[in-house]
This record gives sequence, C-alpha cells and structure tokens, in this order.
Amino acid sequence: MYNRLKDSFGDERVALLHGKALYFLYKEFTKSGEDYFDAVNKAKTKYDLSKKIFKPYKVLTPFQILKYFFGVTGFEQHIGEMTGGLFIVDEVHSYDPHTTALILESLKYLKEEYKAEIFIMSATLPEFLKKLFIEELNIKALIEPKKEELKKIVRHKVLVTEGDVFSNIDKIIKDIKESKKVLVVCNTVDRAQKVYNELKDYTSKSALLHSRFILKDRERIEKSLDKVQLLVGTQAIEVSLDIDFDVLYTEPAPIDALIQRFGRVNRRGVKGISPVYIFSQGSCEDKFVYKNQKVVSKTLELLSKCDTLSEDLIQNLVNEVYKDGYIDKDYEEFLKAKDSFRNVISQLYPFIENKYLKEEFYELFDNREVVPYMFEEEYINKIKNKEYFEAAGYVVGISQGRYVALKKQGLIEDKGYDVDFVYCKYDKDLGLLIDKPYDNVFTT
Repeated sequence: MYNRLKDSFGDERVALLHGKALYFLYKEFTKSGEDYFDAVNKAKTKYDLSKKIFKPYKVLTPFQILKYFFGVTGFEQHIGEMTGGLFIVDEVHSYDPHTTALILESLKYLKEEYKAEIFIMSATLPEFLKKLFIEELNIKALIEPKKEELKKIVRHKVLVTEGDVFSNIDKIIKDIKESKKVLVVCNTVDRAQKVYNELKDYTSKSALLHSRFILKDRERIEKSLDKVQLLVGTQAIEVSLDIDFDVLYTEPAPIDALIQRFGRVNRRGVKGISPVYIFSQGSCEDKFVYKNQKVVSKTLELLSKCDTLSEDLIQNLVNEVYKDGYIDKDYEEFLKAKDSFRNVISQLYPFIENKYLKEEFYELFDNREVVPYMFEEEYINKIKNKEYFEAAGYVVGISQGRYVALKKQGLIEDKGYDVDFVYCKYDKDLGLLIDKPYDNVFTT
C-alpha cells in the first residue's frame, strides 16, 4: 500500500509506520545499489521523517495508533498529530474481540475528543459488527454496492469435501499433474510443512509460505510467487499478496477467513468459474487457531448448501455465521477490553511514562522473535559489525506459548542479544522445524 500511494502522491508526502517498516525501507534502498551503511542512513532518515507531522499520508496498522494510547515513548506528539485526521481502517472484521474493542474505543475517542473522521472498510463485515461501529462511532453515511451488480460477479464454485487434506491428497496431485496452478491452505505451520513435503516433488515450481521463515527467506519466497505452480501456505496467504491460482484446497476455517482464501483464486474473474474445495476435517490443533469452533462448524454447514458463489451471497453467509455476534467468552473479552481502554486513557499524562501501560500494550502481541541456531554465527557477526539490519534478516517469529514450551525443553538460549536463539533445525524451503530439535548443546 505504501508503494502504491507514494507512486500516486509522491514519496515526500507518504509515510510508512509499522513494526518492520525500518527494515522494509532499508531493503528498498539496497535494491538501488546502495552499500550497507548508506542504505541504513537513508532508511533511518526516511523513517524518522515518517514520524513527523509534515507527512500528510501515513500507512500503518491499528496497533501503531493503539500504542500511543498506552503511553509508548513520544505519545504526546503522535496523539496530538491525530487531531482532525482522516482515518481509513480496512478489514476491521479480522481482529479478535479484545483487539476489536480497543480499535473501536480508540477511534471513538479520536472522533469525540480530537475531531477525527473515520472511514471503515470491509468486503466481509458481519452485520453485528457493522451496527456496532455505526452506533459507537455515530456513522451517518453507509456506502454499499448494488446487489444487482454483485450478482453478476461469480468467480467460484464451492465444494465441501469429506475428509482432511491427506485423505484427498490424490485429488491435489491430479490437478498438479494437469498443470493447474494449485493453492493449498492449512491452519497451522506444522500441517503446512507436512502437506508441502507430500506434494513438492510433483512439480519443480513449488513453494511453502508461513510465519516461521526468517525474513530473508520469506522475502525470497514472496518474490518468486508469480512463477509458482503449487503454493502451500497458512493464514499468511490471506492478506497482502497479489497472487492468482486456478484451484484452492483449504482446511476448514471461519467464513471470513475462507473468503480471503477464495480471493486468491480466479482473482480477477477472467477464468470463468474456479473450484474451491473445503475439507470437512482439519487437525486437532485447529481449536487453538480458531477458538470458536462453532463458527467453523456453522461455516461448513452453510457452504455445503452452496454451489456457485456470487458476490451478493457472501454477505448473507457472513451475517448468518455471525448472527449471534460475540457470545460467551468472546463477549466477556470484548467488554473487558472496552473497560480496559477507558482505564488506560485515565492514566495517560503528558511527559509521564507509565511502564505498566507499555507492558500491557506489548502483551497484545502473541509473538517472540528468535534466531535459529544454524544462523547464530552469522547473526552475531552482523551485530558485532553493527550491520543490524542484515542481522534482522535472520529473525523468525514464534508464538509466546511455543516459546515457553521450547524454553522448558532447554531449546531456547539467551546470550544477551535482543533476540534469543532456538535450537531447532531450519530448512530454507520448509522454515523452522519445531519438531526437530538439535541435541541440547548448551545445558548440562
């Protein structure tokens, strides 16, 4: 999005702010032949300017807005800068109840106290969320496409298929052998790695994409996707990638997640009607990914009654799946987060840092950054040479729960750097192999 907007409005008017923005800017400068330190200096300069008031267009994630309400350093300037701002929030449905509540309350606060204007966008916004945002933010204008136009857009034939991905592996192989561009989406990294190992030898143009690759490899893989015939992935393929496949095989997921996956097949609608297969069974680990399995079951029930899926049916399906809104623990979490935000605001004072608020903000992220053991020497050498951005290329993210489990097994070591080292094997095409630890080499 940053690249698109700077092409339209000019580089000097568009800023980029998110967790990996500085690394991204550094890589952009290396593409033009800059040496390391020149690229670093230019990236830092551009990123510093991105934080200044005079960049009128900013591309960022909702967390970059939220963090200043939690008292992260420099919050005074950044909240002040939001005065009178125009906020466009895309795909707001994709967050969990806790984060959705925080986003909603922050936008409400900006509108009421800082005269901001809010524009909410989504192709699959459940009716209950739409009503919630309209009421809470006092939104007067509602822009919707005409149903007659949506009915004309038919890109996918939905087929709910009995069994799981492995019991249907022959169907996938058949499509690969017929030279179709095949997309397979799994709900967990472990599952995706196993499926990829089953399929990779049937084509020379295959790739696996998930969150457990070091940055260097993830960049390499994403750059190659336009040449790939078989792509196996996780939720990582649901956003930001401009890819277009002929057929989809996917594990069961909530309707909104599946719609995003469908959108990676026959993307521009020029292939007639393309098949999307949803397996009736996933893995036992799915309950940790999608905690509300009732939503997944309801999704499968409704999709099993579909044939061709026109765009006007999508919203009806989303509304039906989420007709009860947040219930049980989800609703409790939503209300708790709303109250929490009000409490956070009451503790926010200019020029006074509250370390407890900052800690609460960073707890929103279920992620720990580690470096695979095989890159330890390269990482440390880059740090010693002060090539910090090159060192960042060896970092991979794992969940907090996974980090704790590995630490209990003696497979995480803290050597005094910003990230710890993980003693699991790593493959450039498969990523971090959690289930293949090295022998414990640093404890007795």
